Amino acid sequence: MRKITVFVVLILMMIGCAPTPFATRVLEHRLSVFNGSGAPRSLNALVRAAADADAVFVGEIHDDSLTHVFEADLLRRLHRTRRRLAVSLEMFERDVQERLDDYLAGRIDEETFLASSRPWPNYQSDYRPLVEYARENGMPVLAMNVPRRYARRLAMMGDQALTALPDSERAWIAEELKALDDDYKTRFIDLMGENRPGPMASIDPENLYKAQCLKDDTMAESIHRFLDANPGFRIISYQGDFHSAFGLGIVKKLRLLDDAIETVVISVVPVDDVDISFEQHEGQGDFIVFVPGKK
Repeated sequence: MRKITVFVVLILMMIGCAPTPFATRVLEHRLSVFNGSGAPRSLNALVRAAADADAVFVGEIHDDSLTHVFEADLLRRLHRTRRRLAVSLEMFERDVQERLDDYLAGRIDEETFLASSRPWPNYQSDYRPLVEYARENGMPVLAMNVPRRYARRLAMMGDQALTALPDSERAWIAEELKALDDDYKTRFIDLMGENRPGPMASIDPENLYKAQCLKDDTMAESIHRFLDANPGFRIISYQGDFHSAFGLGIVKKLRLLDDAIETVVISVVPVDDVDISFEQHEGQGDFIVFVPGKK
């Protein structure tokens, strides 16, 4: 399997944009799809379930190449079943929505768009295929995340970082910060206890958690506002897996805004194909998709 994985990665590196049909076919035959209880499911069954949802959340490991091949293929498949579909991305922040809309509508070129929208370092290889597919098919794309400067200020300064904001800036953050004392908080604090690099070691973990919740609340609110303003549309949302796993994070915050919204959570997990242990992933999503490629 390692030779196949390396071969597909080399293809993606050479083309530097959308995955080739061949790369997609190779990946599809290597996927392992399960429901949240561990029962095997087909990719077609996943797509059918996703097509019936108002919001589909695809949780990713940001730097896994084959995860992004799957994500682009899923977008195409879902679009074939639901023509009124929008894409929502953690990777772009609310204050660049106008620039993103301008690019999708052809009012600015790609160079201008990228120069003014703070794309992630792996945009060209991993997220450009999603944006380009949306542009080619007239699909809306949501820049759903909070600008990182506000999350950073909240982590460093606490609640006063938000109360001091002028009205002109409050549009970029969620109307309400809900830092719930729930399983999500427990998971986050545990994770931060294991992964706090030097500069973060001195930051109050409660403020770090609030900053995380500000991202989730803002992303959930962005999705809710779009669905409320565009009846008949569905959304496929791409974000780091922690933001949506176990139906927590963005998913829970969206349901708090409107419990009638139907969601499907997909957790994409890169693994070695030598041994897939499902037990630790039970309940991580409505569907768990194992892709080859974990190093």
